[in-house]
Amino acid sequence: MIQICRAEDGETFQVNATLRDIERRGSLEGFLHQETGVDQDAILAYLSDGTRLRSDNVRELVGAHDQTIFVFNKYYLDFDLNDVLNELRAEPPFQPPIEDNISATPPFRPSQLAASYLHNAHAHLDHITHTLSTLHRQHQAIQIASSSLDLNVLAITDVFDGMAGTAGKDLERQAALLAGLEADLEIISRVRIHVEFMSPAVRKAIENGDRHRTLGDYVSNVKMKQVADTCARTHEDLRTHFADAEASVARLTRGTDIVRGAVANTQILEDAEVSGRRSQEAFERTSEIAGVLEGPSSDSDGLLQA
Repeated sequence: MIQICRAEDGETFQVNATLRDIERRGSLEGFLHQETGVDQDAILAYLSDGTRLRSDNVRELVGAHDQTIFVFNKYYLDFDLNDVLNELRAEPPFQPPIEDNISATPPFRPSQLAASYLHNAHAHLDHITHTLSTLHRQHQAIQIASSSLDLNVLAITDVFDGMAGTAGKDLERQAALLAGLEADLEIISRVRIHVEFMSPAVRKAIENGDRHRTLGDYVSNVKMKQVADTCARTHEDLRTHFADAEASVARLTRGTDIVRGAVANTQILEDAEVSGRRSQEAFERTSEIAGVLEGPSSDSDGLLQA
């Protein structure tokens, strides 16, 4: 027996299927689509331990500590959050008036009235219990999603941190070279070239009293500044891209921290548990009163007002 949880609303489906049945369907996504109604192309499936489940590793289901598959709908990632919340909003079902469940001709027997109240209380308790169960499943699913997010963000930050140090040093070196251009041009204008490296004509000219040649004679300041301007623009583009990437990784890390904190907050579940206990107590009290009213003698008015 495989249990499938649709993460978006916490609904669960008990499926009497085996691994062989899934493989016969042709793909895990096709099998999950048939059971949950989630679009096949939108399915992201995980085991309860956080393992991503696909058609090519579906056999990992056999070794899982439980046979639960959590199905996420990735299409919701493309929608506005408020639109998603409105779509998934669950409206409480209101029970019909008490009078609808008893005879329309008075007088009403107290036991009939109590049975009607008990019926509605039972339906209410079923709904609360089911809602509480789906909330727990949703919370379990969001824990799986949060853990998966942590692992993926950690992989991204590890890669970025590995190249950020080198990239930062390269950018600093480029900036230093560009900043030192004027000084470098001044220096090469004073570096004399040995006559052995000059052409015979230049060597003869120097021997006849012409000035000695320097590196500056063979390097055009104008062209070097043109090259430097191009390099400066490229450097600025690289610096901007690096700063944007750094900011994106920092924003991603902060966002992951916020998600983890929100998932760790169980106040909604605690409030739901309180409502569940209150509903259970109300049902037990109603059931107790209905049982007493079935007796031959009872203070029906006092019990019904209680």
